[in-house]
Amino acid sequence: MFNMNMSRFTYPIWGIFILTSVGLSNCRYDNEHDLYGNPNACDTSAVTFSQDIKMIIGQNCEGCHNGAIANGGLNLVGHQNISTSALSGAIMDRTTRSLGDPLLMPPGQPLSDCDQSKLRTWINEGAPNN
Repeated sequence: MFNMNMSRFTYPIWGIFILTSVGLSNCRYDNEHDLYGNPNACDTSAVTFSQDIKMIIGQNCEGCHNGAIANGGLNLVGHQNISTSALSGAIMDRTTRSLGDPLLMPPGQPLSDCDQSKLRTWINEGAPNN
């Protein structure tokens, strides 16, 4: 079927071709991080009360600091109450304490670095109702 002289040269050529094709097809410099950015990155470029702060406070603080149960006399329901506490420094004081400090809030598990950054950004912007 094949000429012996022809196949002796054909196999190495096909082998080189296949290895080169496989090698070059895997030579890419794009990866998920480059293409889509870091999925764990914290975006603080457009922090709003309605989209970010209300959720952070609702998930981490309102269980103990609400209209019915205002532990420590602190009610964190609604923009007015949250912004007053934030602008006075109380929220950042309690949420950035060291682990083991009995005044760290929320108790047992501190806010993530991202949530702290979002709170800080919002407060530095004057705690707007946006």
